Amino acid sequence: MVLEQGALSGKYSPEHPLPAGSNRAEIYNGMLPQLTVLTDKLATIGRRQGAAAPDVATAWAIAKGTTPIIGVTKPNHIDGLTRAAGMTLSNEDIAELEAIADATNVNTRGWWEQEM
Repeated sequence: MVLEQGALSGKYSPEHPLPAGSNRAEIYNGMLPQLTVLTDKLATIGRRQGAAAPDVATAWAIAKGTTPIIGVTKPNHIDGLTRAAGMTLSNEDIAELEAIADATNVNTRGWWEQEM
């Protein structure tokens, strides 16, 4: 899940958590404080490239050699996917994202997902 059920979209934060009562909220709201540094970095890279945090997260997944499957629920999500497909992240950006992600100590990988 490239956007971790929206937790990496930049839309949610400890101050603006996922909607209460949902499975996503139960899983991710407690992690949002740990993810703030990562979502902030995604947004910073996005601003430099004229993109949004979700676009960068998708570009990051592509840079890692994956073919992300994104569940689009709004027409403007397609625009973000187009931006992501056209982005080139620097080796420095990728290394920094990887280091920040590792430092969060958050692992939501399902039993079926292989480590990359």
